[in-house]
Amino acid sequence: GGQLLDWIGHHCDIAHWGLDFDNVGPSEIEGQGEFPPADAMWNTCTKYRIALKYPQDITMTIAGGHGDIRSGTKWIGANGWVWVDRGGFDASNKEWNDLVRLPEKDRKISLYHSRNHQRNFLDCVKSRKPTIAPVETAHHSAIPGHLGLIAMLAGRPIKWDAKKEVIVGVKEASKWLTRPYRAPWKLR
Repeated sequence: GGQLLDWIGHHCDIAHWGLDFDNVGPSEIEGQGEFPPADAMWNTCTKYRIALKYPQDITMTIAGGHGDIRSGTKWIGANGWVWVDRGGFDASNKEWNDLVRLPEKDRKISLYHSRNHQRNFLDCVKSRKPTIAPVETAHHSAIPGHLGLIAMLAGRPIKWDAKKEVIVGVKEASKWLTRPYRAPWKLR
């Protein structure tokens, strides 16, 4: 999966978190990518653009190798846009850039905050509370990248049943949801 699957969990996690979509998945996925020739040293696309449709008419774009799309996560709404990555923040309204933290009264949702994921994990082991990034959230954050890659490999859009976690209507694309196991291992 190359850069796409390496970074998807980080950026999609933030996008899902900000949309309150931690346990929601896309329903339609379309992707285009530029793959190297079959005899190249690697087999992952170096340039890609994936469009995913979510509930509430929300569209997410995942891209790499395109100068018009900045690495990180960007939400675009009726009043402008906000972009973040691990160390940066930018917005269409320059007054928003002065807000280090959005005042509680202006928040539509309150996000879980952790400055140290390792400490958060250990604290949650003791308290039995969910971690800031539960395994289910990580799983749902990685799915869009995998589905985007499958859509590119299939050469056509795919539909996804997020509840059942199956590709709908494109049987040949479903083969990429798993890989053959090395003997004697098998999935029961």
